[in-house]
Amino acid sequence: MAWIALEGMRFHAFHGVYEAEQILGGAYIVDVYVSTGIAAAAANDSLANTHVNYETVFQICLVEMAKPRKLLETIVTSIIRQLKHQFPSMKAVRVRVKKVNPPIFGRMQVSEKHPAIGGQAAAAWVEDEQDFVSRCPRCQRELLCYQDDTCWCNTLTTLHPATRETLTRQFGTTCLCNNCLKLYAG
Repeated sequence: MAWIALEGMRFHAFHGVYEAEQILGGAYIVDVYVSTGIAAAAANDSLANTHVNYETVFQICLVEMAKPRKLLETIVTSIIRQLKHQFPSMKAVRVRVKKVNPPIFGRMQVSEKHPAIGGQAAAAWVEDEQDFVSRCPRCQRELLCYQDDTCWCNTLTTLHPATRETLTRQFGTTCLCNNCLKLYAG
C-alpha cells in the first residue's frame, strides 16, 4: 500500500466561532495523506497513470478552505468528501486541518487572586482517517467502499430499488464487489 502525501499546505482563511476570526481570518495548515496504488504510474513514469494527482488535492483543499466555516471538523469532513468524489480508487485517507495560534477566550477562575482571561496555544487541529478497503459480504473479495453516496456502487443505474432493499436486508449493505453487484443488477 502506497501513500501520496501533501503536507504543510498553508492558507489564510476565515474559519472560527468568534467574529474576529471571521473578519480578520487566520493561518491554517492542511495535511492530506491518500493511500492508493502506484504501480501503473511507476511502471510508465506517467502522470496519466496516477490514481491521485497532488495538484488536484491542493486545489480541493484551496476551494474548501475558501468557504468560511465555524468548525475544523466541518472542513476536514468536506475535504474528505471532495477527495472521494475526485479519486474513486483511494484505499484510505487522512486529513488534518490545523489552526495556527487559535484564539482562546473565556473567563475562568484559577484562584481568587488570579483570574484567567483567555489563553494561548500554538495550534489546534482536527484529523480524520478513513479506511475504504472492505470485503464483499457475498464472495469475500476485497473491494473499495466509501460507505456513502460517493461510493461507486451508487453509479450503477441498472439496480432496481427493490433489489437494493433485498441486498441491504441480506448483506447489511448494497455495496458488494463489482462482479456480485452486476449479478444482481442483471
